[in-house]
Amino acid sequence: MNQRIHQAYLGELYGIAFFTLFQNVEQNPQRQLLWNKLVEVETLTAELLLSYLLKQSERFSYPVDKMTQKGHEDAQKWLGLEWTELLQTLKTWVEPFEAEYRQWAKDCTENQEVFDLIAAHETAILQCFEAEIIQKNGQVKLDHFIQQHSKPA
Repeated sequence: MNQRIHQAYLGELYGIAFFTLFQNVEQNPQRQLLWNKLVEVETLTAELLLSYLLKQSERFSYPVDKMTQKGHEDAQKWLGLEWTELLQTLKTWVEPFEAEYRQWAKDCTENQEVFDLIAAHETAILQCFEAEIIQKNGQVKLDHFIQQHSKPA
């Protein structure tokens, strides 16, 4: 089970780098806010997963540089896509991860809260892209996730 949580954590590192590249090159202020919110979701999820992993007796590798580089490289492949095509590509890309993470949450026998977090974050991202494709505000889905999972100050 912890291997899956670690795998999800590495995916968050990747996602942070991936969405940050789009955020950094985006010229449209509204879209830049969307990329920023996606980075925020990935960062929050990564922090919560790392907090869990560091409390475990198992030791894991944390190849931040490798995952950051991979996220940047993969994002560069899609930088030239037109907005609607990019959203559709991202939706299609996220769908199998969202289904897999929901299945993990359904099948887990321990750490339900952690697996629910993993699934919920990917569902929020998928729903964000689905909303944006039909020209609705996808940030609402991301804001809801952030509000649910942020610790009070």
